[in-house]
Amino acid sequence: MYISRKICSAGYSYRICESFFEAPFYKSRILFDLGISPQKYITYYSDVSFSIDLEDELARSGCITDQFELEELFLRFLTPEAQRWVIFSQNRRATRKTSTHQSFQINEFHWFDRIRLITLKLDHREPQRVVNRKFPFFSKLLNKSRDEIENLLWDMEDRLNFREKSRYINAIFGLQRATSLEERDNIFLKTLCEIAKDTTYYLDLSETEVLKNYLSRYVWFYFDAITWRRAPRIYQHMEVSLYQELAFYLGVSVEVLINSSKKEVLKIFRQKIFEIHPDRGGSHEEFVKVRKLMEDFIKLRF
Repeated sequence: MYISRKICSAGYSYRICESFFEAPFYKSRILFDLGISPQKYITYYSDVSFSIDLEDELARSGCITDQFELEELFLRFLTPEAQRWVIFSQNRRATRKTSTHQSFQINEFHWFDRIRLITLKLDHREPQRVVNRKFPFFSKLLNKSRDEIENLLWDMEDRLNFREKSRYINAIFGLQRATSLEERDNIFLKTLCEIAKDTTYYLDLSETEVLKNYLSRYVWFYFDAITWRRAPRIYQHMEVSLYQELAFYLGVSVEVLINSSKKEVLKIFRQKIFEIHPDRGGSHEEFVKVRKLMEDFIKLRF
């Protein structure tokens, strides 16, 4: 049992769903429609005391559950105080378990699911290199419908910050190999369309459903979190020039500047500025030049 969200005019609508097997693959069915405000099914008695009034409704759909399971499902919709209490209670109830993973074959999972999970779990910059490796955490994808898999990954993606989303979208679509903005666009659109047309990906859903409800979020990611911002062409050339010039002085590639965090770039900068400092015999002009380039880069990039 899981909570599925769909894009609607009001933002998101939510449903309690479950996956079930109907040859040749897993499908999903709706157990209860929560609407756009799942919070209305939560009754609070104090800051940390509450109940989720859905056990009877779900029982009528043939699903027997309890408050503990509903707490986990509704965790994101609770108040911060209630969330902390639920997490604290879960930790107290937790017992030591032997880590067991169900056996599986790597080809049971779509390559795009594997790439996304590798990137989310390992923060891998080039997941395509290890996509055929058998990672134990792939078992998270077992016995799940396309809808449940997408909502699982969607929830994990929601925890990424802006910088992490930028790295994530670069990694899962292989955008690092692009040498220009146009090539980056082409790679992104081509890969997205290939996935949408792949029947082994959308399973029991239609291409339209997959594009609207799931893959469209990567279009948002691309334009919101991508390093190369859309701007008039003159500013794009200025940005490229700045990246190239700074990369030259720091002795790194442009790709390093694009994919590194602010902390990583500053570490490279400090090392370089230490080497060329006038007090250590370096050129004053080069010292000033590199500092100015770095200031402009920080303003533009971060």
